[in-house]
Amino acid sequence: MIADYHIHTVLCRHAEGEPRAYVDRACALGMVEMGFADHLPLLGDWRPSADVPDDLAMRRDELDGYVALVQDLAREYRDDARILLGIEADYIAATLDETAAVLQEYPFEYVIGSVHTLGDGLVFDHSALRGRLRERGVDGVYVESYGLVAKAAATGLFTTIGHFDLAKKFGDRPRDGVAVAAAASAALRAVAAAGTALELNTAGWRKPVAEAYPAPNLLAEAARLGIPLVFGSDAHAPGEVGQDFGRAAAVAREAGYAALLQLSTGRRQELV
Repeated sequence: MIADYHIHTVLCRHAEGEPRAYVDRACALGMVEMGFADHLPLLGDWRPSADVPDDLAMRRDELDGYVALVQDLAREYRDDARILLGIEADYIAATLDETAAVLQEYPFEYVIGSVHTLGDGLVFDHSALRGRLRERGVDGVYVESYGLVAKAAATGLFTTIGHFDLAKKFGDRPRDGVAVAAAASAALRAVAAAGTALELNTAGWRKPVAEAYPAPNLLAEAARLGIPLVFGSDAHAPGEVGQDFGRAAAVAREAGYAALLQLSTGRRQELV
């Protein structure tokens, strides 16, 4: 079974279920490798620009406990599956130095680089702010978020880029397809230049857009650029681990991928 590298825990404040249940689900599916990648805490004095529930990430004083939890599970299940210690870190320019310092402080085996927030602090994928996204202008959200993805890749801090085209989450499609496509292509070229991997995130099939991240045409472009690919369910409940991976494998093959990157070894394995 294909490894799932995007699994959350209740520490993120918007997931459910015991961490052990996620591992049991992965093992039941036949995964020999998986990774937890919960949200890195908000750092410094940065906060979103609009009121949102306190459900974005774990607190700074919970990070040690998260690391210990995953390491304990890795030891407990070592005969069944390899459990990697990952983290999902937002690219936020205002806290980039703090982010780099924290990532150096802990023994993370991989880091998912994500963009959930625009430069002015708008968390554009939060359901509580869906109206703000439309007020802001959907095309502008797409273009700006792709620009931030390009900057994130260029930092070299991230192993993979998560949910590349997250701006489509609620089904909002751009009007100026040419400008948005150009921004997406520029971001993919930045990911390729940085040697960063791309995540095929199946959570999009569970969202209003009903399409995995990234879209098939963007995935095909990533394949042409030689960008390594990993799979992530973005699981926030145990039953979501590995969800739609068979469908994702078919989409990846159609896009031109014949192999996936194994994060524990850095080698590519045949996509079967």
